[in-house]
Amino acid sequence: MWLKCLILHLCPKLNFPSRRQFSQEILPRLVEKTSQQYLLPALVDCFSAITSFDLWMSKGAYDVFALVINFLSND
Repeated sequence: MWLKCLILHLCPKLNFPSRRQFSQEILPRLVEKTSQQYLLPALVDCFSAITSFDLWMSKGAYDVFALVINFLSND
């Protein structure tokens, strides 16, 4: 919160997105753009992928989601 106050003090014209806007609009667009730019081109040269998924939930803290994909290619 203090960082937001400092930024707004330094640059009052800046507009921060709401939590809803960030989670429902900005983050999905970022994931899609990253997938199109990095993930899908990498999959073209791969013949196999190994995926692992972990979710840690903590009472009173942030939940952590981890998705690890190992790509196997001829290189």
